[in-house]
Amino acid sequence: MTQGASGYENRVELIVDGKIFWSRVHSMNVNDELRWLGLEPFDMIGGFTTRDGPKLVAFCAENLGYHIVTYTSEHRYVNQYVPGQKTYRLATGDKNPNLVYNPWVNPLRPLIAEDVFSQLAREADEIGRRCKP
Repeated sequence: MTQGASGYENRVELIVDGKIFWSRVHSMNVNDELRWLGLEPFDMIGGFTTRDGPKLVAFCAENLGYHIVTYTSEHRYVNQYVPGQKTYRLATGDKNPNLVYNPWVNPLRPLIAEDVFSQLAREADEIGRRCKP
């Protein structure tokens, strides 16, 4: 599978699969590596807070191999720095600022949920059949 380029500056490339998004942006989530770079994450997976934003921007300006991924809302990440947000991550992969990860808009999500609930119902029925004398 080839990776295409975005032909439009302001066109969002929506990704609904976390594995695909994170494999493209290569988020740094090893705190020891981040500390070695002189950065101090606030959580165990390499997250930074609003107050760290200016420091991350300065770091990325000096180190062009890095960029910022911003957590903008419930399970939504954008592959660029958005000032004033709660959480940021440092990344080393695809810098396309049009990449957006949002699993809540996955058109297959209702089907996946239906499959899960269907499986749960079958398991309950199976347990009930085994319990009958």
